[in-house]
Amino acid sequence: MSETDSRVQRFHTGMVPRKDGFAFWADAIGPHVGRLDSTERTDFHQELTIVETGGLAFMRAQGTGASVEREGPSRLMGAEVYPFHLLLKLDGGFAISDQHRRVELGSGDMVLLDSWQRMRLRSTQATDSWSLGLSEEAVSRWLPHADQAIDLRLAGGKGWAGMLSGYLRALDVAHLCSIRSPAQQQQLGEHLLSMLSFTLEQCGLTARPGALGERVSPRDGELHARMRRWIRDHHADAEVDAQKLAASFNVSVRYVHKVFANAGRGMTFLQTLQADRLDAAARMLRSPEGARKFVAQIGYDCGFADPAYFGLVFRKKYGCTPRAFALQRGQVAGGTLLLD
Repeated sequence: MSETDSRVQRFHTGMVPRKDGFAFWADAIGPHVGRLDSTERTDFHQELTIVETGGLAFMRAQGTGASVEREGPSRLMGAEVYPFHLLLKLDGGFAISDQHRRVELGSGDMVLLDSWQRMRLRSTQATDSWSLGLSEEAVSRWLPHADQAIDLRLAGGKGWAGMLSGYLRALDVAHLCSIRSPAQQQQLGEHLLSMLSFTLEQCGLTARPGALGERVSPRDGELHARMRRWIRDHHADAEVDAQKLAASFNVSVRYVHKVFANAGRGMTFLQTLQADRLDAAARMLRSPEGARKFVAQIGYDCGFADPAYFGLVFRKKYGCTPRAFALQRGQVAGGTLLLD
């Protein structure tokens, strides 16, 4: 069930009898998270709240103990948008395993997970956890060494890990939903990401070569240049995403994001794609051809499927609406630019 606030999604089993809770949860949530199981199928209840804010996706899960077996990328919070997750077990135990290793978490412990890899997660007692989806922009800026920390247990009782664990323990869903100020949302995200960055450094993890302005490998530099040309040639397709780019170059989506993190000079794949679309829209708005089109059509021709989103990101970059941009440049002689 979704809330009115577009940032918030809330799901719960309270709308059905407890004896039907597991079947309901498996049907509603299973397709998004993977194969579900529980030792308490006849008395099952869970609540899940997702809040997207400040470049992060906060997921609070509470209820009956359960296991999840994921065969592919995370769908609940898309792996392409959030390539990594930080999982905190609030109470009880938690076991995570993949084809390589098994990690046991106690109360207050955390682990960084790869959103793309298959894995099995099992609450040994009740489900009670926070999971933070980390956007590719956040990872590129704060955690260039994140791929070295996958499946590493971060003990919540000491050092920066203890501070981060305590911060998340104090976080309240209702308060999180009430934060509407963009500045406060950004501040919250930066507090968490800076503590996570310090936590990983305290564990002895340092940035890989090519991150944070260090030397970029010739292979990544050349591949990034080719990918940039591909984006320039295909940005008008509203269906373009990192998966299509990866398929075109016969690499994984994860590797696409790594190439942009290493060689993108601070520009992620999504930022690069959006910048090319906005540049194309600005050129079209300045042209006589563009002056004879609906503003929404210009956005669509440049790869923006949603006219409202096109207007929002255009205004953020250029400081005015698309129509005002065209007016300022004299392309609306006699009112020839059509309104959307």
